[in-house]
Amino acid sequence: MRLIVRCVAALGLAVILLAAADCGSGSNSNSNNPFFSFPAATVPLVRLSTDTFTNSTSQHATEVEPDSFSFGSTIVAAFQVGRISSGGSSDIGFATSTDSGATWTNGFLPGLTTFFPAQGGGTNAAVSDAAVIHDAAHATWIISSLTISSSGATQVVVSRSSDELNWGGPVLIGQGPNLDKDWITCDNTVTSSFYGHCYAQWDDHNQSNLIKMSTSTDGGLTWTPAVNISGNADGIGGHAHDQIVRTATDTKAAVLPNHVNVAGPINLRRR
Repeated sequence: MRLIVRCVAALGLAVILLAAADCGSGSNSNSNNPFFSFPAATVPLVRLSTDTFTNSTSQHATEVEPDSFSFGSTIVAAFQVGRISSGGSSDIGFATSTDSGATWTNGFLPGLTTFFPAQGGGTNAAVSDAAVIHDAAHATWIISSLTISSSGATQVVVSRSSDELNWGGPVLIGQGPNLDKDWITCDNTVTSSFYGHCYAQWDDHNQSNLIKMSTSTDGGLTWTPAVNISGNADGIGGHAHDQIVRTATDTKAAVLPNHVNVAGPINLRRR
């Protein structure tokens, strides 16, 4: 979905620019416009999901901030559904393809908010920041998200699936008054000594945006207590996807925050 969205965004920009060119001074001198040299798109857009929620707190017909991960011929995308202007959404939606994107099945994750009553429903007023990964060692798909209670308190949680279609209730990783920007990755290299280790990351706004990390070695079922990354780096979120750094003698996880401040060097942490 990350690649799909980038392609769609580029296409949308091209369309906007073309429209702007047509709405200009009235000149028909399009021969010098590079956008008119491209052939028409031949790949149709495929709708993966639709906002079906009706809660009054959301701006509906909205699905935003997608993430995706592919493993073999399987692709799983996750995204916010029913965006809430103050932050978060009605639920996290997912879309799954098992044939390299030819066909898709979609749904919503259970147990996150009060708006989706499947499997008993959740207790939270919103959920945000979906990120998806596959743990090859445990044959498990994991979607990380940030639930937001009615009081504003936040929890980093993961939803797990063994068949990328049926998802369990949320597993708590961390909680606090103002956590943000969770992300997740797994070490999927069979020869790595940390094969099957998954790493969740987020920032804690109430601790000057310190970057936190937790590790799972059982497919996301249980997680270690959160630790600060080396150097006590702080920042606004981070992207842990695929940041598994390998050397001749060791394998380590690295976090690349979007905006980072650190006193002294950042050392990679063995987990």
